Amino acid sequence: MNRLESIAILLAAWLAVAFEITFNGFRSTLGAQFSLLPALMVYVALSSSLPTMAMLAVVGGLMQDAFSANPLGVTTLALSLTGFMLHRQRDLVLRDQLYAQVMTGFLASSLVPACVMVVLMNTHHPVPLSWRLLGQWLVMAAGGALVTPLVFRLFAQVKQLFAYQPVPESHYSETRQIKRTRF
Repeated sequence: MNRLESIAILLAAWLAVAFEITFNGFRSTLGAQFSLLPALMVYVALSSSLPTMAMLAVVGGLMQDAFSANPLGVTTLALSLTGFMLHRQRDLVLRDQLYAQVMTGFLASSLVPACVMVVLMNTHHPVPLSWRLLGQWLVMAAGGALVTPLVFRLFAQVKQLFAYQPVPESHYSETRQIKRTRF
C-alpha cells in the first residue's frame, strides 16, 4: 500500500490546503486560521517512511506558501524540521493512544508557526511580535491538537478499505491428515 498511501497523503494535503484557502469561518470567529498540514505531518512522520514524509513537506509546504504571504519555501522548511524531529523519535511515541496524538498534534501545530516566525524574523519582512500574535498561535496549536486524532482515524479507515485484511485462522490444523476409508 506504499504507493496508494503516498497518493492518499498527497490528496489529503491538497484538500487541507484547499480547505484553508476557501473556508474562512475559523479566521472570522477565532481570529486565526489553523493549519491542517502539521496534523497530517504528525501522522506521516509517525506512520510512514522518510521519503513520503519529505514529499509531504515539500509538496504541502509549497502549496501552502503559494497561497499565503510567506516567501516560497518557508513552510516547507518548518514542516520538514517538525517531521524529521518526530520521525527520529517515532519509536518512543505511543501513536495509537489518543492523548499522545493530541499532544504531538499540539506540539507540531505550535512548532511549525514558530519555525516560520523565526525564519521570517531573519528576512526583509519581519513580523512584529504582539499579544494578538500569541493568541493566534495558541488557536492554531489547539486546532491542530484537535484535528490530529481525526487524521489518524481517517487514514486508519483508508488502510482498512484498501489494504489486505488478514484471514482468520481456522480451528482445523493444516497438518492434520484425513484418512478416508470405506466405513
